[in-house]
Amino acid sequence: MQSNARKVFYYHADANSLGGFIEEPFEAVVPDVSSIALPPVGGYVTHRMEALNFKEIISCRSAYTRVSGRPIAEDGPWSTLATSVVEGLNILEIVTAERLVSQIYVEHPREGSAASISFAGSHFEGLRIGGSEVFPRLNSRLMGTGSEADNDFSPILWPALLQAGHGQAREIVQSIAGRANRSGWQWALQRYGWMDEKREQKKDGCVLCSLVDGVEGTVPGKTIGHLVEIPDFGRIFLGEIMAFPHSIQLTMVRAELGCNVHGKVSASSSYINGSTMPPS
Repeated sequence: MQSNARKVFYYHADANSLGGFIEEPFEAVVPDVSSIALPPVGGYVTHRMEALNFKEIISCRSAYTRVSGRPIAEDGPWSTLATSVVEGLNILEIVTAERLVSQIYVEHPREGSAASISFAGSHFEGLRIGGSEVFPRLNSRLMGTGSEADNDFSPILWPALLQAGHGQAREIVQSIAGRANRSGWQWALQRYGWMDEKREQKKDGCVLCSLVDGVEGTVPGKTIGHLVEIPDFGRIFLGEIMAFPHSIQLTMVRAELGCNVHGKVSASSSYINGSTMPPS
């Protein structure tokens, strides 16, 4: 049936379970398993894979991804969902997890105002680092679990992401300044110091933040916020969000390997973008 809609929404969403590359002791690309993309017209796509073991460096028991998009009404709003699930993750026997879920839901309004975002469903199960179980402390505002008195049940809009990025960057910078070994954290200052409140965000409209405010439990290394550094392993980034005004990406585990194995790998990542034509 021919639609009489005045606007066309072009969907853009993808999800992948595992991926990355190795530089040492050999060069190789980690297979991008269970990776899917949503057609521009929307629809529903899902993919499941069973066990993967990449040269005993990164493995999982199973994984599945799902993306979907549809109009809520003929001329909007338009909804998009991206989900990535990894079960039985193992990275060099140091980072293991029973289950990781990255899920983003975005609703684009009909009149071109700011999209509303939800991370509901995203979580860590049985996360262990160096054999010890750890518990990521999730940001209540971004997870929509804040108190009603704080009005935290409203949709997540761009200002909430910006506020989270400012607050987490401030915590990282202040924590490093108060540490005796702060010289070892210069890389973190360079990575997150630019996300201060004095910076003019309109220049690039980029926000770097995380669903994770901190890590509770015994870690065989150093932690600040969602950052974990393990000697003879590398760095781990938990619940990392990279957001622009019209796109958002969530990766539950990203690792920068710096031991006998050098490279970068990620697990449970989802991404959503989209726009209307003619633009509002």
